[in-house]
Amino acid sequence: ALRWPRLGVRPGAPQLRAHGVVVDGRLAPPVDLVLDGGERLLVTGPNGAGKSTLLAVLAGALRPTDGHVWTASGARVVRVTQETAAQDPRLTAREVYDRHVGRLVADGVLPDGDAVPLGSLGLLDPDATGTPVGRMSQGQQRRLDLALALSGRPTLILLDEPTNHLSAPLVDELTGALRDTGAGVVVATHDRQLLRDLADWPLLRVGGAPAPDARSGVPRPVAREEPAPGTRRTPS
Repeated sequence: ALRWPRLGVRPGAPQLRAHGVVVDGRLAPPVDLVLDGGERLLVTGPNGAGKSTLLAVLAGALRPTDGHVWTASGARVVRVTQETAAQDPRLTAREVYDRHVGRLVADGVLPDGDAVPLGSLGLLDPDATGTPVGRMSQGQQRRLDLALALSGRPTLILLDEPTNHLSAPLVDELTGALRDTGAGVVVATHDRQLLRDLADWPLLRVGGAPAPDARSGVPRPVAREEPAPGTRRTPS
């Protein structure tokens, strides 16, 4: 069964702020949201509405045309995209995982003593960990993507259509783990079953309607405040 690693994030600790975020031709109207330790957000909307674009902006992988994103110092934000990340097909899943963790440690993102053993996550059985990535099924590769995301003990995880290529049992395990983790979690999906399973989460609809506040669910003006002390700013 999927087991989320131990996290040091404090409930309610500031993680991320987004104010008036727009990406021309891909995300509008402006999105305004607040995410703190342990909080949840469900992002939905039709295909092409900008769900993936929003997650890319929040992860720092895409610069917004307008608006700002602030990420707290010490926050570990990871994103699992819809498509499986490209890996050397000759490497086994364990080799890919160990190399990824080694880079996190070398870059100072993760203290050496905090490295998460692959087997502790319950995502891949011993046979799968020794399988070359090029011979893994789509479902196994998706499990590896999740393992790589969890390896750095994230304080905020962004999941883009996380049920793609997952078996029904793993979807159930993932849903349960998302409820139990101390990390902040953002899920972007139009999967009807997942929307039902997470129906009690705050909801942000993108594309067409005014962007609601992630906490209240009602539209609010774009905030233009300065970042809090100890945070870093992603410029537009």
